[in-house]
Amino acid sequence: MLSILQEMPVLIFIGAIIFNWFSTFLGASLVYFTNKENKHLVSIALGSSAGIMIAASFFSLILPAMNLLENMNKWYLMIIPFGFLCGVAFLALCDHFLPHKHMISGEIEGVQSRFSKNQLLMLAMTLHNIPEGLAVGVAFASAHQQFIPALVLSIGIGIQNFPEGTAIALPMHQYGKSKFISMMYGQFSGIIEIPSAILGYIFASLIQNILPFALSFAAGAMLFVCVEDMIPEACCQHQIDIGALSCMIGFAVMMILDMMLS
Repeated sequence: MLSILQEMPVLIFIGAIIFNWFSTFLGASLVYFTNKENKHLVSIALGSSAGIMIAASFFSLILPAMNLLENMNKWYLMIIPFGFLCGVAFLALCDHFLPHKHMISGEIEGVQSRFSKNQLLMLAMTLHNIPEGLAVGVAFASAHQQFIPALVLSIGIGIQNFPEGTAIALPMHQYGKSKFISMMYGQFSGIIEIPSAILGYIFASLIQNILPFALSFAAGAMLFVCVEDMIPEACCQHQIDIGALSCMIGFAVMMILDMMLS
């Protein structure tokens, strides 16, 4: 019985990353049931996903990192902003060098490439999902000490992956892909979370002392994606109110989830 309890975080971690991918798949499948020109739905999807990620960064990553350092000297708390800024710098570098295309505005960033619009869009969503996977992996690596934040984070990421899958599949269909191909593109974008979650889990598990830094790093990476990409995309092309309200609702959903499960 004791061995089963000790293995529970690992088993739930495996279930969580499968759940996160499946949520993306379900969201992408909505392309079969909606108009391909539905920009309102894409803005709602991006805005709500950003709100959930912002709340998750604070409640499930930064606060647990602070709790791990609560009995330490105050100067040790500087690990948290340092890790946070390292996460921001990491995603900023990825954003600068990795060619990608913004979904609604159509702006292309990164180095010049010969990738198609669809491939650039897929690279953009890869940027979204890498920090999400890292966050889940790092959170579960600390689950033997703080299990509830890891569980809340994985549920929140799974919830926001649903609209994120929709936000990928609809623009793909708008660019001329069939509904089936658009759905497959959407669900493939969630697969990157699996290796990134595993890498985050292994890295943080092997070096337990780095957990506060790793949690803060994941938070910085996730927040950079929200502020640099998802919120502007959700609010562009006269969708400001829809994007902003969706973001607030997403934040509230994650906040309620954290309060109910804590």
